Formats: sequence, structure tokens, C-alpha cells
Amino acid sequence: MAKYDFDSYTLYEIKKRNVYSVRIRVVLKNAIDGEALKTSAVKAYKRFPYYSRTVSLNEDEAYILEPCDKPLVVSMGNKVIKLGTDETNGLLFAITYDNNNIYFNFAHNFCGGCGAMLWIKATLWQYLTDLGYDVDKTGILTIDTPITLKEQAEPDVEHMPVGNPVGNFDFPKDSFTPLNDYFESMRDPNGIDGYYPIKIPKKNLMKYARDNDGSPNSILSALLFKMHIKVRPDENRFIGGIANNYREDVGCPETYRDMVRQMYVQYDKRMKDWPVEKLSTITRSRMYVQMQPELSWEKIREVEAFRRQIDKQNGIDNKVTYAVDNSPTTHGIPSAFHISYVGKIAWGGLAPFLDGVYSLTMGHLMVEVNATEEDFCFSFQTVRRDGMYIKEFLEALEEEGIAYSAGSLEEKKLPEIILPPFND
Repeated sequence: MAKYDFDSYTLYEIKKRNVYSVRIRVVLKNAIDGEALKTSAVKAYKRFPYYSRTVSLNEDEAYILEPCDKPLVVSMGNKVIKLGTDETNGLLFAITYDNNNIYFNFAHNFCGGCGAMLWIKATLWQYLTDLGYDVDKTGILTIDTPITLKEQAEPDVEHMPVGNPVGNFDFPKDSFTPLNDYFESMRDPNGIDGYYPIKIPKKNLMKYARDNDGSPNSILSALLFKMHIKVRPDENRFIGGIANNYREDVGCPETYRDMVRQMYVQYDKRMKDWPVEKLSTITRSRMYVQMQPELSWEKIREVEAFRRQIDKQNGIDNKVTYAVDNSPTTHGIPSAFHISYVGKIAWGGLAPFLDGVYSLTMGHLMVEVNATEEDFCFSFQTVRRDGMYIKEFLEALEEEGIAYSAGSLEEKKLPEIILPPFND
């Protein structure tokens, strides 16, 4: 087994590149009461002691997580915040807010979208309750909800089942990747790393998915291919990456910890005139082959072996270099686009107060999907300011008769993550 805390190992990669920075924007129907939010958020955060930790280097120059009794910082403004600094009391979690938006900022090494929802729902419930609303707490972890072992579970690799997958999905790995978009953005001093907030009525999209042999992931992937083949008609192949949460496969279905691996679906220009139904069927069939539990067992063993090798490196610089060069998380197949869907969130008594939920992460042409009780909320992430991709994506929705509402391009303003040694 690796030597240190399960949540600590992606910190080495963060030291070189800020790829594990997450911001989740929750839009309420009413304006935020800042003073009430500050009190309520600090109270709710105490329910999650595994998040109340700071980062330090031990005598072996390994990252360790230590308990922190300082309060969660809540500050006003739609802004970039520096996690792990005095600005956030050394914590890798913080909240900012403006108007009717609450921004939950955190480092991905603790949790992803699924785990973060535990904290988000608890905070919203506490805030609304403190304001005097009677909010049903079914499915919400409040300050008096006991912390369970299942909630904190991590995979037991030594006792993981052994099995061979029934076939592997293999395909040529060449694909159009939007590298020039990054270069163009770097040359533009006024460039924006942004996203378009898009809402699609849940009832309409689910009916469309059922009518077209699909799921939200397969339909979205098919539509993004339709978008790409119009934007890049001279390209031959496009690979879409689709996140697969494999917590249940490795025995941790209720854990706050993030366990995601990528599935890949390849399309080529010969499919450009295929109907979405056919594209969706192909997409789902390729997803199913890659969703075998045996592949999850392989992945978690790969992750564990990678972490043991980090432990063997001498000094923080060598640990960081090894982690960055060998990461099983960020060294996937180059893709044209990526999709991440948090899945169904039971908002319960919180539902009437919500107007939107948008996950913001690192990545270009990365579509993050959340849902309220009534809508799917997409953050269509891009570094381009010319609207090239979004125009064709929205046209693809219109061609399929899928109703939507889309906002203008906004900056993500992802948090920065600052780790020791601080003089680097």
C-alpha cells in the first residue's frame, strides 16, 4: 500500500500544473445574504473534518495532510481565490459569492463533483435553515448526521477481485485535438478561459434520449461530434472522452473521494450524416464495453502502483517530476472533447431554491453536466472567444428540436492552489 493519505497524492501534480482546480457555481433564486452565508457555511463545514486539513512537507519531503481547526473562509466577489494560503486559512476549500451566486472552490484531490455535492447540499441546507426556511433534510448531511465509514471509504487494493474483462474496446488513437486553440489563446493578451452556461429542460432531454436509444452522455457525445464535423470538416477522426465514476466497482459507492476513469469513443467523418439515434447507439455500445468492473480493478491497481512509486522518489522535486510524467489521470488518450456528468443529485427540500448548478474545471471543450430538479445545466468550457464551437453546438441542438437557453461567455475564475515549499 502507498504510505500516505489517499487524498494527498495528486498534490504532487498540482505543484507543477493547476489541473485539479474546481469551482462549482450554484445559482439561487434569491440574492445571497452574505453575513448569514458566512455563519452558516462555517457551521456546515464542521460536518466534514476530512476536508479541514492543511498541506505540509514532512521530513521525507512528502506531502501530508494535517488537521486544521481554523474556520472556512467565505468572502464576497466573483473572483480568483488562492487555496492553501493565509487567504483561506491554509485550507483547500473556500466559498465566494456575489448577487445570487455561491461559488464552492476546492482542490480536486479530496473530491470530485459527487463528493463535493455532500458539502454543497449541507451548506445550502444550513444557510436556508438559518434564514428561517423549513427545508426537508432528507438526503442531506447536516451537522448532527454521524460520519460513517462508508462515507470515508477508500479501495482495499490488496483484497480487490481479480478478473479478465470480456474483450477490450480497441481503436486507432489518432484524433483531432484542439491544440491550436490553446496557442491562439496564449497569444491573445485579452484571452478568456471561459464557459457558456446552458440549460436544457430535463424532461425534454430525457424524452429525447429515450426516443433515440440514448442516455445524457451518449446523446451529448453524439451532438458534440456533430458540432466538430461542421467546425473541422477536413479532419478524419474525433475521439470523445467520457468520465466514468467507478467508486461502486471498487467497493466505495458512498465515499466522498473522487474515483473517475475515462472512457473513449471514436467517430470518423464517414459518420457525419448519421442520425443522432445511430450515433448514440454506437456510443452506448462502446461505453458498455469500457464499463466492465474488471477494468476498474485494473485502473485502481494502476493508481496504487503509481503512488507507491512516488513514495520511492527522494525529495519533493523528484516526487513532483515523477508524478507529472507518469500520472494515470492526466496521461489519457488525446481527445477532441471531454464530457463529465455528475449524475442524478437528490436535491430534495433544496430544489425550490435552486436556479442552476454549473461545474467549472480545467479543460478546453470540456462539457460538465449537472442537474437541478427541472433542468440539465451544462458548462460548455472553451478558451476561444469567437464562439466558433458554441454556435455549431447550439445549432445541433436546434436541428434535433432540443429546447435550450444559453448565456454569454463567462470567465471561470478557477481557484489557484498554492502548496509548500512556498518560495518556489
